[in-house]
Amino acid sequence: MQNVLLAARQPLALMVLVAAVFTGLTVTIWMLPVGLLAYATAVFLAARDPSLAVSAQRSAAFARLTSPTFRAVIEEIDRSQREVEKSVARTEGALLRLLQPVVKQTGELVEQAHELARKGQVIEQYLTTINHQQLRSQIDQIDAQLARVTDSYTIQQLQETRKALVDRQSNAQALGTYIGRINAQLQNIDANLDNVLAETVRLRTADAVSYDSSSNQVADRLRDLNADMDAFQKVLDTALVQSGAGVV
Repeated sequence: MQNVLLAARQPLALMVLVAAVFTGLTVTIWMLPVGLLAYATAVFLAARDPSLAVSAQRSAAFARLTSPTFRAVIEEIDRSQREVEKSVARTEGALLRLLQPVVKQTGELVEQAHELARKGQVIEQYLTTINHQQLRSQIDQIDAQLARVTDSYTIQQLQETRKALVDRQSNAQALGTYIGRINAQLQNIDANLDNVLAETVRLRTADAVSYDSSSNQVADRLRDLNADMDAFQKVLDTALVQSGAGVV
């Protein structure tokens, strides 16, 4: 449904709609239904475009991203990737074929970035529920109780409670560190996309011999970055599960 809405707002489709309404109201009324049919056809064909479906998915994911910090960096990443796609679209022949894998890899990288930002938002929301001062006070109270009681069962229960509180405190501190790491990863993605854009522009003016090896180097760097991102996501998933911060 989202891709249909995006297709309906495409410039070409809107031009058809405006022309249909204008001619139907000013020239002859029978042109209105014909124009509307043409508009519906244009929307239908555009909605079947795989790239539009990807855009629809990203738009939906971005809409669910409410964190100002992560929205800002994801918006910049999306913009950088669109510029890469536009730059590659201006190429032709052998270079276009060589750069198609690069476009695919940048798309995969952006998908990873969206997922990483979503998890960062989960962490942000979870951390707002943690009152570190209250946790420290609860731990201190239990320590005071442990110093007074002698009953073994009571001691065991208090120790288990204390461990749970300490674990929650430690997990919150660890997740706070991950917020910084996630931001660093997202900034790294954006910087790499900007480098890819610069490289595609350079390759459009290079000779066939040099752009063959250069495009392979770009693809290799993106592949390594995707692999690093995948490994980081797995580590982050483990941390989220252990903390109980939310579903990953």
